[in-house]
Amino acid sequence: MMRIVTYMLVLSVVPYLGFGQNKINGKVVDQLGFPVYRASVEINATDIITYTDYEGSFLLKSEKDFHWKINIKSKGYKPESFFVLSGGNAGNIVLEYDADIKKLLDGSSSLHPKFYWDSWNEAILFPQSENLLAGAFSISN
Repeated sequence: MMRIVTYMLVLSVVPYLGFGQNKINGKVVDQLGFPVYRASVEINATDIITYTDYEGSFLLKSEKDFHWKINIKSKGYKPESFFVLSGGNAGNIVLEYDADIKKLLDGSSSLHPKFYWDSWNEAILFPQSENLLAGAFSISN
């Protein structure tokens, strides 16, 4: 009777020790090396998904054997897929900016010249053409 209790106790602890689960961790960064927060990292064709933390780090666990295909997505970046051949650390995974973010960063976006932040006066400044339009709506006595 004591052996049965011992075996049941050992078998109940096995899932908590991580036996039978494969793990992979890594870090998702952008092209400048900054961490990507809240990027989704999922094992292809499963419902196993996790999200990166503030440092861009993630940890995936699955009972599925390795040779996983993982998909990584985040707003503002091109989606990426990678094959993981063995457990352990995937290292840094670099996401490339999508076309909209590239436009914004190189200054060719239509949003770029619309406003500027004046940190000295802590105010938002608009180009002259915007000031003329704002002037048309000012209240005068």
